[in-house]
Amino acid sequence: MENLDAPATNPIAPPPPYWNNVLKFGLYGGAALIAFSLIAYVSDMNMTSIMAGILAFLITLGIAIGTGVMAIQAQRTLEGGYMAFGRAFVIGALAIAVAVFLYNIWNFVLITVIDPDYITRLKEQFVEQWGENMPEESMNEVLKSFDEAGSIGTTLKNGLIGVVLNGLIGGLIAGAIGKKNQPVQF
Repeated sequence: MENLDAPATNPIAPPPPYWNNVLKFGLYGGAALIAFSLIAYVSDMNMTSIMAGILAFLITLGIAIGTGVMAIQAQRTLEGGYMAFGRAFVIGALAIAVAVFLYNIWNFVLITVIDPDYITRLKEQFVEQWGENMPEESMNEVLKSFDEAGSIGTTLKNGLIGVVLNGLIGGLIAGAIGKKNQPVQF
């Protein structure tokens, strides 16, 4: 019989910290989101059209989920190949949140420093695309939101909403993909 006061010979080790993988893959995901944004900007993609919106949504969702899954898989490797859904969700959501945060910083720099006329061009594209199909009141509200897009307050609010929503939704999907439970032993 072993002495209860003696140190444990085989203590359960805590899992390794995950911040290195969260930050590393969040940086990769942020770079991928920024690269997509640059491609859309340089190619002068009409972001006010339905098809461009759907395409942008699917690409950014794919990048977000990929970011989360890669962070989870890298961490899972450090943890012996297994990870519960809850931990996978947290790691995926945090990596995605870092990526979206970096993307929001880029977006603010793009519309305030690099190309202050970008919002004006988007407004013109929107009016061209939807002007005849929208009631005047709705059009005025949308155009007002375009004018507010370059302010730091709107950028922070939209960035926070984007970080939370993308982190949660992408984290749930990435966690479901990346988790791997230990086999049950009887």
